[in-house]
Amino acid sequence: MSDDSMINPELVIDHKFPETTYTYNERDVAVYALGIGACSTDALDDKELKYVYHEDGQQSIQVLPTFAAIFSIGLINNLEQLPGFMFDPRLLLHGQQYIEICKPLPSNCSMRNKASIVGLHDKGKAAILEFEVLSYEKETGELLSMNRTTVYLRGAGGFSKSSPPYSFSKYPKDQTASKTPKTPPFVVHEERIQPSQGRNA
Repeated sequence: MSDDSMINPELVIDHKFPETTYTYNERDVAVYALGIGACSTDALDDKELKYVYHEDGQQSIQVLPTFAAIFSIGLINNLEQLPGFMFDPRLLLHGQQYIEICKPLPSNCSMRNKASIVGLHDKGKAAILEFEVLSYEKETGELLSMNRTTVYLRGAGGFSKSSPPYSFSKYPKDQTASKTPKTPPFVVHEERIQPSQGRNA
């Protein structure tokens, strides 16, 4: 284990995260939708208005499925508190985000989040950490969504005490986070980046 990478894999994968709660309301849902560009080209777009406004007697606004991605953000911010896991947070990169929606997300909700470490890999000059967050509706106990997030930690590798380098995954090698469908997509939607949104040069 190098001085720059103070990672104890046994402590990391055995850690039990405390259950957390998260509450959001219609305003949060609408602000999120507006933030990613809903109704940005046409304020009365009938395909997007339902995500920001109660239209034609609609009981509640609809929630974009990608809203579920924010349920795991708090855990990324708290990774420095993970025992046996010291790294330079300035060198952290968000590598991958996989989301499964188990039922339509309600527009107002209080939920319980259960997090666990599902992967840790020593890549020599870097480390890869994978964690999973299961979000349950607090009132009914129903599973709403699953987030599986991968973070790439530059400079945090080299903690292996064996050869080949340390690699742990909760899932078998033939089970990937994303399952490629064998059928054509039900819907194809193309979106252009708005001038108000960031873009790469």
